[in-house]
Amino acid sequence: MTTACLYSIIRYAPYAETEEFANVGVVVCAPKLGQFHFQVTQGNNARVRNFFQDDIIFPHAKDAIARELKFAQEQSLKFTNPEKLANFFNYLIGKKESIIHFSPARVVMADCPQEITAKLFNKFVNHSEVTKESREAILTRELKNRFSHYNDLKNAFRKETLGGDLTRFSLPFVARQEGVILCAIKPLAFTQDKPEKMMEHCDSWTAKILRAASEKILSISNVLFTIDAPHQPSDLEVKAIREIRKTFDEKGINHIEHRDESSIVKFARQAI
Repeated sequence: MTTACLYSIIRYAPYAETEEFANVGVVVCAPKLGQFHFQVTQGNNARVRNFFQDDIIFPHAKDAIARELKFAQEQSLKFTNPEKLANFFNYLIGKKESIIHFSPARVVMADCPQEITAKLFNKFVNHSEVTKESREAILTRELKNRFSHYNDLKNAFRKETLGGDLTRFSLPFVARQEGVILCAIKPLAFTQDKPEKMMEHCDSWTAKILRAASEKILSISNVLFTIDAPHQPSDLEVKAIREIRKTFDEKGINHIEHRDESSIVKFARQAI
């Protein structure tokens, strides 16, 4: 039988001034059934590691919130009244001064609260519904946020659609001077589910850049791909990433790991 469940997304937000966060878990409460469930990421996930450059604080914060939620789960067993359990849940996720935040409570109907916890975790933390394109949109926002911390770069780039007689495509970061493209940056996510798809993505963007260069729209030396590779790659994925880098090298296209902020900033500054 379906029942109404309250849920909240657990967010890691180490920098209060930027208000940026990463989803790191979910907590679910089924007041009428007297159930309380939660799931927190077991590792320092790619978004936390790449965006916040955080390998030290987050593991401790993650363990602390897991202990707090385990204690809350034990306390929830003391409530026999659905309304009191719901109030307890809402108090738990209330706004507090912390690097761990909770989203406002949402409601979902579910047959099994424990199963819906896993589904919500996959959706909001593992991004089971995120496509390649939306992953690259996330990378673009992250890079834009990084550039915003540098006075000489925060207003240097614009999103542009480049086109000639035989090609047309968009790039999220283009810097021009007197009509000439000085620098063009494109984040590329190679997190497809099969190595051959990773190679297809590589070949597609290589062809676009080479065609644009042949039409004198831009210079290859001024193009940079920031690469987001699989976090725990299989042997075949390692081989694919190696071949992707080799392809870019052979064509003279610059490429840097997306998390290597200092190298990306150095490239952008030298170009403009």
